[in-house]
Amino acid sequence: MKANKGFKATLIILSMLVLGGCASKQTTFYWGEYESLIYDMYIEPGSADSTTQISTLLADIQKAEAKNIPIAPGIHAHLGYMYALEGNIDQSIAEFATEKSLYPESATLIDGMLKRLEGTN
Repeated sequence: MKANKGFKATLIILSMLVLGGCASKQTTFYWGEYESLIYDMYIEPGSADSTTQISTLLADIQKAEAKNIPIAPGIHAHLGYMYALEGNIDQSIAEFATEKSLYPESATLIDGMLKRLEGTN
């Protein structure tokens, strides 16, 4: 009988720990509409033009800041790409630099994109 009570107590404690861990789970990155934009861009070309994407990504960045959650990797790089498509090279370079500073592991990709932009200046 005592072993059964010990088992129940252990089960209750484990259940509380698991449920408590789920309740306090923090989102690592804020993705916003980024995945939807990428999907639309490739599946329905033309449905997400660069101007629309820029405004959506900027809104996502503001929401992430308001929630104090880091913006997801790739968002500033994608925003930089959209600015480049619009011909706004200075803003494009600024977004690429932001991506590289937030996510240093993206340096090889970003440096390559910056080299390609140098050819358009």
